[in-house]
Amino acid sequence: MCALPIRKEFRELQAEDVIPPFLLFKQATGIAPRTAKDYESILKRFSKKHPDFMDHPRERTLEFLTSSKSAVAFNLKYAYLKVFFDWLTLEGYYRGAVHPLAGIKKRRAASRIVELEDKDLRKLLDAVDGAHYAGLRDRAGILLSLDTGIRPGELVQLLPADYNNEKGEVIVRAEVAKTRTPRVLPLSPVTVQAIDKLLLLRPSLWRSAPIFAGERGKALQVPTWSRRIKVYGQKVGLDITAYCLRHAAAITLLRHGADAFTVQRILGHTTMQMTRVYVNLNNTDIRDAHAAAGVLASLTGSETAPMKRCRAL
Repeated sequence: MCALPIRKEFRELQAEDVIPPFLLFKQATGIAPRTAKDYESILKRFSKKHPDFMDHPRERTLEFLTSSKSAVAFNLKYAYLKVFFDWLTLEGYYRGAVHPLAGIKKRRAASRIVELEDKDLRKLLDAVDGAHYAGLRDRAGILLSLDTGIRPGELVQLLPADYNNEKGEVIVRAEVAKTRTPRVLPLSPVTVQAIDKLLLLRPSLWRSAPIFAGERGKALQVPTWSRRIKVYGQKVGLDITAYCLRHAAAITLLRHGADAFTVQRILGHTTMQMTRVYVNLNNTDIRDAHAAAGVLASLTGSETAPMKRCRAL
């Protein structure tokens, strides 16, 4: 019977000794392909920039984090490196007395939510030329995004089999969903009509191609889709990406009376924490509308200057 090899000391290991088995472990847990690529990208950058991180795990980890140009980049590195070192500790590779990220917390990132008014969304749709296939596809994609708040990465992977025009719904499959949980998204008639028109124009050979395929029947990539939305936005003076349409969908749903739990289920949030951000934005709209209505002022006959609302910095 073969004896198990003796595990080397952490400082004796190389990046190729621990990163590949970690990535294999994460893939076995069922993470999305894009998340797996993000793990691989960040860990490769980390080990390339700091090849001696085995000798100085805490120092090199902190240096890598502090090189981040934004809170978003810092938090992404933090989250992935924490999981990496947690796994190294669990597997017995890392036996340091102090976790490399001990005492470090995520940075508070500024809100990236772009609030779009109905008039902005109408201008965005009007900027799309529906005379050609690409325009019809983009218009249908924008409508679907605004209708359901579907994530860009989920949208580009939708297949014709995921769409049911009779029921007016699309299914985000578990392997496509970011949370690995399937969900059914109801569609408005205008979105159904746009997707139906798009599918009718596709060549018969495209039966298995994604709904929002490129002009050669290949799947669109998220960066490509986001760039197209950005170009449409620039035409009408909006600085937006494809993900902004998800924000707009959430806020619009709430403004038109949808409750927070419904919005949470439609967006596919695992907790109410992210949904609450949109709820708070909607509450701001309610306060503004209440102040503008001036109900008590009209009842009492008093006219007072409106209070200025302070914003937290």
